[in-house]
Amino acid sequence: MTKSTRTRLIVYGSLAAGLWGLYVWVPWNIDIIPPRPPNPNPPVDPDSALLFSGQAKILIVTAHPDDSAFYIGGLLTKLAAAQPQIHQVICTDGDKGYYPFEDWQRNRRVRRQEALHEARTWGGVDILFLGEPDGRLRSNDRVVEGIKRTLERTQPDYLICFDPDFPRRMSHQDHRRAGEAALEAGLQTQIPKWILMFATRAPNYVLDISNEWPAQQHLLEIHASQFHDHRLEMIRGMVGQRQSEEGRLNGYFMAEGFRCLSVRSAQPSTAAR
Repeated sequence: MTKSTRTRLIVYGSLAAGLWGLYVWVPWNIDIIPPRPPNPNPPVDPDSALLFSGQAKILIVTAHPDDSAFYIGGLLTKLAAAQPQIHQVICTDGDKGYYPFEDWQRNRRVRRQEALHEARTWGGVDILFLGEPDGRLRSNDRVVEGIKRTLERTQPDYLICFDPDFPRRMSHQDHRRAGEAALEAGLQTQIPKWILMFATRAPNYVLDISNEWPAQQHLLEIHASQFHDHRLEMIRGMVGQRQSEEGRLNGYFMAEGFRCLSVRSAQPSTAAR
């Protein structure tokens, strides 16, 4: 092997190792070959009359304080009008402690207050912060048990969480892990009647949120530590484009899609994930 060949191998090897290290460090997952959505995947109605009746009890599980505004702002705006009983579990504080030079203690304090402010806007009863490490969330026994205890305490009709099985091709790993833990907790306890999973590539229930956009924008504005100035405009554009595309595919101006699972009819093999 010549000296120039060895040099090229060292350079290319170092570059490849550096790129791999960056991918492992940054908390994002990219599915080169994503799992195929279920086929058939017929539309279902997750007892929407109950969901929007004001009599429903709901538990929302997210990974970060701003996830609910970003992904299900339309649903939350509709629910606010009906005034059901809504509880929330947020698995991390969004402190960004994995980034160097971040003031993670301030981030934790500010983002918790933003989450509480948002919940008050759509009538949330309470929030349980599990305090797991931001960007490094794992679907471990501690997280699953925290969600199970909340399910047992609140006895919700609906569990709303990220879709861990058919996520978008590129997604935050904390979102997937939060979804895994919530889905496992819901299926183990068999407490909720329905599990509604968002940020999914396999929706079987699509909610018309064409009239909710102004209120959704306010929810995003509440998270001023994350979305402000040009970044707020960018986030508005991202959310609006996603919802417009979902709406276009389903005959609405704007929509949010969910993969709905009836817990009572879930197969035992699924519950034993």
